[in-house]
Amino acid sequence: MRKIKRTEKREIKINEKKEIKITRKPSDEKLSAARLATILLNITRVCENHKKVWDNEIAEHDGFIKFDKLMLISQTRASAEKIYNNYFQPEDGEEGEDIENNFFYTEVIGEQAMKCINGVSETPILTLDDVNQRLPIGFMSTLGSWARMVRDLDTAKMRGIARKLGIKDKELNRVFNFSNKYMEWVYQDISFA
Repeated sequence: MRKIKRTEKREIKINEKKEIKITRKPSDEKLSAARLATILLNITRVCENHKKVWDNEIAEHDGFIKFDKLMLISQTRASAEKIYNNYFQPEDGEEGEDIENNFFYTEVIGEQAMKCINGVSETPILTLDDVNQRLPIGFMSTLGSWARMVRDLDTAKMRGIARKLGIKDKELNRVFNFSNKYMEWVYQDISFA
């Protein structure tokens, strides 16, 4: 014989209000500024990883690099980091915009990060060029990502955004000059033989 289940009384809620979180799209200028900040951060990380590749090569495989060439890597990283800290880091007591919870910003940052994922990753990636030219592991991936970020930074749009933010051309040119000197040295003395 079946037993009848006891029914529970249902509550009917009329006109229940739910709070909807609205995410407003930032202006194109703010999104471009976020892209510029991401490029500068990526240049910093890629230069840091490229220097680690050289440090590893020197320590483990008796590699050699002239001191002034090694300094070009550090100077590029320091110049990009200085621009980022001066113009994009919120000062003490000042709150920045909520970038993490705004999908417009995360889309721009993610798109820019995907362009240089090989150079930004913690573990160096061995490429076919590294093997063919007997270069250290991660050399070409970090170098390629670095060149890509500098090329993205050296556009008329990014320079215009930099001017609007008050970044001097002299500061940006330091990043370009150090990067170009290093890339020319690599092209002439190391790879593409």
